[in-house]
Amino acid sequence: MERRNSWLTYAAVMMFITAGLYVLWAVNLWVDSAWVADVSNGILGNKGWLWGLFDAALAVVFVMAGKSLLDGRDFGRWLAVIAASIGILRWFYWMAFAPFLSLTILAMLFLVIYAVLVTWEAEPAR
Repeated sequence: MERRNSWLTYAAVMMFITAGLYVLWAVNLWVDSAWVADVSNGILGNKGWLWGLFDAALAVVFVMAGKSLLDGRDFGRWLAVIAASIGILRWFYWMAFAPFLSLTILAMLFLVIYAVLVTWEAEPAR
């Protein structure tokens, strides 16, 4: 039985958890939940459905990255780094509107990038 690197397993699990959070956030934006801050003066104006669509698409990318990381593919590493970087930029924008959620997801994504980059040469590529 081949032993998987624990950092890569952590990164894959965080990809799935982050995808779930993105889906929840997308649904909240689509239904215009009262607890989501008013972002009408933001980049996309009052088009929360567009942010929701972006989040739903990014959730799919996070699931693909997590699955590929669990399979041990280099594609998963690249996809995880790119998706986490996009997620970091996205949550820096939302920091003013949802600070605690933003900080939580930012910490998760920074640790994912760390986990992937630290273990890049540790395992042979498949």
